[in-house]
Amino acid sequence: MNNEKIIIDSLNRKFRVPYPTRLSNAPDDLIIARKSSPWKIYFGMVGTVLPAFFLLYTSLFIIIGIIDRNPIMTLSGGLCSMPLLFIILYLYRPRLIHVKLAIPSEKGHFLHPLPSGGSLQTDMKTDLKRYIIRDDSVLDLPPTNQLWLVFISVVIVGILSSILFFSQLVGYMGVILFVVIAIPLWLIGFSLPVLAWWGTSTQSLGLPTKRRDAESWLLAGMVSAFPAFIFNSFAAPAITPSSFPLWASELFLLAISAPFCEEIFKGLAVALFLPSIKSPKHGFQIGFTVGLGFALIENFQYIGVSLFGGPLGITLTILIRGIGSIPGHAVWTAITGTAIGWLVKEKKFKNKLEWHAKSLSVGAVDFIEAIGIDFDGDGDLSGHNDSNLDIESSINNNSKPIKTEKPWLLLDKSGKIFDQFEITNPSKSNNFDDDYHSKIVSDYNVSSGLILPKSIYVSLSLAILGHSFWNASSYLSYFLPEKYGLGETYSSLISILWTLILIISILFIANRLLKGIKTTEFN
Repeated sequence: MNNEKIIIDSLNRKFRVPYPTRLSNAPDDLIIARKSSPWKIYFGMVGTVLPAFFLLYTSLFIIIGIIDRNPIMTLSGGLCSMPLLFIILYLYRPRLIHVKLAIPSEKGHFLHPLPSGGSLQTDMKTDLKRYIIRDDSVLDLPPTNQLWLVFISVVIVGILSSILFFSQLVGYMGVILFVVIAIPLWLIGFSLPVLAWWGTSTQSLGLPTKRRDAESWLLAGMVSAFPAFIFNSFAAPAITPSSFPLWASELFLLAISAPFCEEIFKGLAVALFLPSIKSPKHGFQIGFTVGLGFALIENFQYIGVSLFGGPLGITLTILIRGIGSIPGHAVWTAITGTAIGWLVKEKKFKNKLEWHAKSLSVGAVDFIEAIGIDFDGDGDLSGHNDSNLDIESSINNNSKPIKTEKPWLLLDKSGKIFDQFEITNPSKSNNFDDDYHSKIVSDYNVSSGLILPKSIYVSLSLAILGHSFWNASSYLSYFLPEKYGLGETYSSLISILWTLILIISILFIANRLLKGIKTTEFN
C-alpha cells in the first residue's frame, strides 16, 4: 500500500508499517494544558539582558566608526555584534509545540509511527492527528510574595556584608566575603526587582496575558534603550550650549535631554504594538512592561558600576533602583501607554489606520508591477485595480467587526474553570445590579484611584515632566547643599532623605494608578 512500508528485523521477519501521519491544521476548539514553570521566564530574562547590554556598546563602536570614517572600528563592532544579536534572536525565537492527538476509531490502529522515531501505542484502535501550533501559554510568573521576599533577603545580605566589610573585627574576611557575593548580588539585584514589579502589576491588572506577548513587550523596552543611549551619547552633548558651566550641562542632560528622548523612544516602543492594543487598560499593561524592559538595561549598568563602591554602594543602589527607579520608568511609560489605549478605541482612528495600511499595500503592488512583475496575477501590469477610497471616505466608513481571539480557560487548584471574560469583567460574572455596580466603581475611583488623561500629548508630557522632576531634583538635592557650604556629609544625608521622599511618592502614584486603571473603562 502507498501509505505503508516494509521493514525487516534482525530475525529476517517482514513487517508492514504505515508511514507517520501527516501534519494537519489544528481545530479551533483545541485546548492544551502545560505544567507551570514560573521561574523559567526569569532566567530567560537575565539571559537576554547580558548579550543585549554588550550589544549596546558594540553597536556604539559601529556608529563611532561611521562618524570617524574608521572602517576597522566599524567592522570590529559589526563582527562583535553579530553573535550577540544571534543569541538574542535565538532566545526569542517562535516557540512551537508538536501536538499528537489519538482519537478512538474502529477503523484506526493500535500502533502509530512517529516521524522522529519510535511509535505511539494505544490500548484501543485510534486515529492519530498531528498539529504544529504556537506556544500560546499564559504568562506564568512566580508569586509576588516570593519575589519580594527574595529581594528583601538580597538587601539584608548586602547590609550584613557592608557591616562586615567595614568592621575591624573581621578585617580581610569582610573583603573576601564581598568578593564572593559581589557578582550574585549584581545579577540578582538588577533583575529580580523588575520581575517583582512585573508580577505585582500583572496580578493587580488581572489581564490574562500570553507569555510570548509579554516577552515581546519586555524586549521592546530593552530595544528602546539603544536609540536613547545613542541620543544621550552623541546628540545631547552636541546640543548642550558650550557656554554652560559643568553643573548646568549635567543638569541639562539629566533633566531635559534624557527624559525627553527616553520617554519618546519608550512611547514609540509601545506604539509598535498598536494593532494588538485593545483598551486603555491593555495599553497601561504594555507601557508598564516596556518601561520595565528599559529599566533592565539601565539597571545592569548602574548596579554594575556601583560594585566599585563596595557592598554599601551596591546595596544602596539595588534598594533605590529596585523600589524607586524601576517603578518610575514603568509608571511613566504606562501613562503614555494608557493614552495610546484610549486612542485605539476611537473609531475614526481605527479607520484611518486601516486606510494607511491599505495605502501601503496598494503602493507596494503598484511598485512591484511597475518593474515588470505581475503581482496580483490579473494578466496586466497596471498596478492595483480595486477602487481606492479617499481618506475622508475611509474614516467615515463603518469598519468591519474586529475578530477577537478565543477566550482564555484557566483552571485553578480546586478544578474550577474561569474564562477570560469572567476574569476581566467581574461585574458580569457576579449577580450585581448594574446601578449598584456603577456606584461601587464610582466610589472606588474617587477614593482610591487616579484616572489618567486621554490625550496622548498631555500623557506624554506628564511622563516627560515626571521623569525630568525625578532626575533634576535628585541632582540638585546633593549639588545645592554642597554648593552653599553644608559639606559632603550633610549634602549626602539631604540627598538620601530626598531620594526616600521620591521613592515614597512614586510608590504612592504607582499604587493609585494601578487602582484607577482597573475601573477606567467603566467611566
